[in-house]
Amino acid sequence: MRDLVLGRPVVDLDLVTEGDAIALARAIARERGGATREHPRFGTATLETPAAGRFDVATSRAEVYDSPAALPRVSPAGIVEDLSRRDFGVNALALRIAPAPLRILDPHGGLEDLALRRIRMLHPRSPFDDPTRAFRAVRYANRLGFRIDPETRRAIRAAVASGAFSRVSGDRIRRELVLLFSEPGRARAIAELGRLGVVGAAIHPSLSTDASARERLRRLERVAAARGGAGWLPYLLAWAAGLDRGEEEAVASRLNLPRRESRMLRSWPETFRRAPKPGGEGRRLEPEERLALEAVRGSAPGEPTRLAIRGRDLVEAGVPPGPAVGRALAAARTARESGAISEEEELAFALGIARERDA
Repeated sequence: MRDLVLGRPVVDLDLVTEGDAIALARAIARERGGATREHPRFGTATLETPAAGRFDVATSRAEVYDSPAALPRVSPAGIVEDLSRRDFGVNALALRIAPAPLRILDPHGGLEDLALRRIRMLHPRSPFDDPTRAFRAVRYANRLGFRIDPETRRAIRAAVASGAFSRVSGDRIRRELVLLFSEPGRARAIAELGRLGVVGAAIHPSLSTDASARERLRRLERVAAARGGAGWLPYLLAWAAGLDRGEEEAVASRLNLPRRESRMLRSWPETFRRAPKPGGEGRRLEPEERLALEAVRGSAPGEPTRLAIRGRDLVEAGVPPGPAVGRALAAARTARESGAISEEEELAFALGIARERDA
């Protein structure tokens, strides 16, 4: 309903019934053709049909969380109660198709939220019940160009302060990152997560959301677009550039990464040093590593990093011509390759190195 009201493409369809959803799905499959995949614990079924594709059928229900970040206990309830368990007002909308006439159900002001372009949780306990809703708030705001409601921001920060995020499994946090890094605007997304305090609480405090980290993600988006796209892992690698091995290992452990992804992240600090140099040989890099290195360095592995500044920029800024200029440029290149600085920070960094040597 959110996307329908906004005029955006509707990519998935959910049906909710106040009766038995599994029985309804079976009846539709018998009458219209298709197959069901049933989930009795939650009273839901996924229906595959030749004419209408795949959609989910759910029994309207209420949820009770026994403790923060725990999976909920569910019980049958009416449609209004069902909408009350949703994460945000913009998602607590339904179109009543039976009995006629068609009518939009909006018990929590979702239409107003859409008009005001805001993402608002339905109650202040929401991020305590399910802290991953903070990731979804950022993802929806980023995707739709909305702002996160001030009360929702306060509720997320309160959940952060309570330690609720530490009780969420690494698998669930990883799934949210995969979704976040699967949509454009990754730099904006991590910046918002950082402002809310979620990055340190949910993943690891060593992950920065500063200008350098954001620039690496923006650069990777450009590189990936030129290469025909990328999965989520290169974005994690580019984000984590500059961490030491112990920090990379902590992030890999926290996210419970599968073996291959874990190996790449844990060895990421050494990858910068082992990557092929111009005219040299080195370990064969995985595609994700090559993409991330190209974004971090500003050049493909095997090519020298291209700085935005030149020696004349340092001279014009007051550095006397001589060896100090070359040393400062070399230091800036190394810092760029490690992800320690962004392109915009090159000049200030190089000037600091040159003047430090002069002193």
